[in-house]
Amino acid sequence: CCGAAALAARELGETVSAPHGIISLGPSFSASDVHAALQASSAAGAQEAAKIPELNAFAQAVASHVHAGRVVGFFHGPMEFGPRALGHRSLLALATDPSINDTLNARLRRSEFMPFAPVTLRSHAAEAYVGWDPEDSEAGRHMTMCYQVTPAMQERCPAVVHVDGTARPQVVDEREGLYHQILQE
Repeated sequence: CCGAAALAARELGETVSAPHGIISLGPSFSASDVHAALQASSAAGAQEAAKIPELNAFAQAVASHVHAGRVVGFFHGPMEFGPRALGHRSLLALATDPSINDTLNARLRRSEFMPFAPVTLRSHAAEAYVGWDPEDSEAGRHMTMCYQVTPAMQERCPAVVHVDGTARPQVVDEREGLYHQILQE
C-alpha cells in the first residue's frame, strides 16, 4: 500500500511527496476493451453507448439519460485512487429527486445513513455552498471538504444534502474533461 510505504519512508527520515491533484492512479482500459465489454453487456443502455464513438455526442447522451431520471453508471479513464468515486467510476443521478437515495440504497444494498455526494461545476459552487472560495482551485475537487449548503441548493438538490444541512461535494472544472462536459449539458 502506498500509505504504508510513505509512512515507513518518513520514519526512516525520507521526504515523502506526491504529485498534487492526481487521483487517477488506478488501472485503465483501452477504448476497444470498453467497446467490447459494452457490446457483450446486457445492462440497459450498454448497446446504445457502444454505438457512440464521438465524445461530445457521448456526453450529450449521458446527460440526456440523467435528465430523464435514469441512473447512469459512468466508467471513463483510469480508476481513482482512494475511497471516493470521483467521476471515473461513478453513478450519475438527478439530485433533484429526494427519493433517489432510497432507490439507490436499495439497489446497492447500502444503509440510509451513507449520503450521496453532489457533483458541482466550479462556476456554480458559490451558489451552492456557504463559504465557497472561488480562488482555491483545489477546494472540493476530491470531496475532502464539507460545506453548509445555501438555501437554493437545499431546495434544488435535496437528495445530496445531509440532515445537518451540509454536503461533501466534488467540484469540477475543465481539468475533469468528459465528466465536466457531461455536467455542462
